[in-house]
Amino acid sequence: MKNLSLKNLLALFFMFVFSLTPVFGIEENTGNFLDMQKGEKKYIKKGEVLKDKIITLDETIDGDTTTDVEFEDDDYLDFKLFSEKAFARKKMVRFDNKYINEISGELRFQGVASFEERRGDLNTTYPFDINAVIESKFLDNKYRFFTEYAFTRNVDDLDNAFFGKFSNLHIERNFSENHKMRIGVSRSPIGLEGSMSSFALPFAQRAQISREFGDAISTGISFIGHKGALEYNLGGYTSTRFTQGFKDGAEFIGRVGVRPFYKQEGSFLNNLKLYAGADVGHRGENYGVYSAAMTYEYKKFLMNFEYAYADGSNGDYFDPRKRQGFFTTVGWNFTPKLQLLARYDYFDSDITSSNNINHEYSVGINYFVFKQRLKFALNYVFSNNEKTNTNTNAIYFLTQFFI
Repeated sequence: MKNLSLKNLLALFFMFVFSLTPVFGIEENTGNFLDMQKGEKKYIKKGEVLKDKIITLDETIDGDTTTDVEFEDDDYLDFKLFSEKAFARKKMVRFDNKYINEISGELRFQGVASFEERRGDLNTTYPFDINAVIESKFLDNKYRFFTEYAFTRNVDDLDNAFFGKFSNLHIERNFSENHKMRIGVSRSPIGLEGSMSSFALPFAQRAQISREFGDAISTGISFIGHKGALEYNLGGYTSTRFTQGFKDGAEFIGRVGVRPFYKQEGSFLNNLKLYAGADVGHRGENYGVYSAAMTYEYKKFLMNFEYAYADGSNGDYFDPRKRQGFFTTVGWNFTPKLQLLARYDYFDSDITSSNNINHEYSVGINYFVFKQRLKFALNYVFSNNEKTNTNTNAIYFLTQFFI
């Protein structure tokens, strides 16, 4: 489809926003409701916690998305109850013994309809992800096995296509409630959004430094935990990505965070977090990525910032160039379900020469029906590439659900 003007593309964006406004404005009753056949029968659903918790900008998805979510049975069935049972909790089987505690599984779907206008031409795509998740806990919950298989991932350039589709394939040993060791395949903890599953991102796309430096699946051993003001994720990995062996070399990936005012309950600085991270290794050549970040939330306001510098990098592929970039996001939670975000994103793809900077300006609306488990999103992104001297306008419609 050609010769679609920017004016028409923006009109499409705002028509969609305003058409959804009445839907977003509906507040569900999260208290007790009536069984019309039995009179005023009250029941409490623990699943409501899924809708009451505000989504932050550093929240990841790591299997335990529905801890202690249970529902009481009731004869009255409406769409609300159906959707809760279908989307708001994992499907699991619990065992009454100390050897195997529970086994759960689900399918995760995310589809993104994109409309990108560049130099008068419009390109439309609809990429989608379908992932299968299996999780089990055993030996009095001291051990946890977690696997996630990406059926739709393109692995044409990988030697082993079967193992290349694993996003997670690991075992964890819980030393205590706050500290654990992980062995196997998982997403590399490189930066804020680099650490996140694609199902947890605030926008339809990662920030530029995250998709260039940190969008990686690694095999190794790591230690993860938090105590007081401190949180950490430190590990050693193979630098060969997507479970393709150990042939390229090794790397260290570490990220440490601190909440300096965590004891000051009620303070507007209580939820300020500061992070420092590094990814250092060898894959044909030595490389190093170094980052600093912060996240902040106060009442309905959210904010983050991250800067990263790379002297060579090893995201999902190795790149020897010196590169750098930063992004900052601000958000406002109108309700626990409705979130408005804006982002500025700067990336220099080669700092040894000039005119290699790409600027991205994004705005987005997220609507969480059951947190990340049932989500709809709308993004608009304006890009300015100094190297090619081109502007790009893009709109993304995202649908996501776990069943």
